Amino acid sequence: MKMKTKIKSKLSRAFSANFTEAYKKFTMNHMKENKSFPEAFLQKPLHECKVALISTAGVHLKSDQPFDVDNPAGDHTIRIIPSDVSEQELTVTHIYFDTKFAKTDPTIVFPLQQLKDSAADGKIGVVSDVNIGLNGGILDTALVEKESIPRVEELFHNDGIDAALLVPG
Repeated sequence: MKMKTKIKSKLSRAFSANFTEAYKKFTMNHMKENKSFPEAFLQKPLHECKVALISTAGVHLKSDQPFDVDNPAGDHTIRIIPSDVSEQELTVTHIYFDTKFAKTDPTIVFPLQQLKDSAADGKIGVVSDVNIGLNGGILDTALVEKESIPRVEELFHNDGIDAALLVPG
């Protein structure tokens, strides 16, 4: 991580901690409400559903290329995380929150083991083998909307996923 990025990370975290309302207005300023999306309802009981995780906390496999936090536009790419990985195989790359604890315990931002436990307890059907790590904090979401979201939709459709749990970072 470049020194410029480290400084940007510390400044943004300090700003968000001390000027909460201003930070919300700044970070959500570009968003437009989209009322054209229909509500989604499960087509079967949750205990029969294949469920996936999506996290915007910058979670990825240690063997994956880290998210490009030095890119001023943000890194809109996705990382696919299979369900059979261990917590020790995961890491976090993000500059807009302190990742110290998430690197120690990735389940804070990517509760895959808890989802597996829910499947074992019969609360959900199965855990998908296609789970998604994204790097949030992207102010210009054009590439996310054009490339990342359609790719995730395609992956989820092809894997027959019924529901996804979004865990923000």
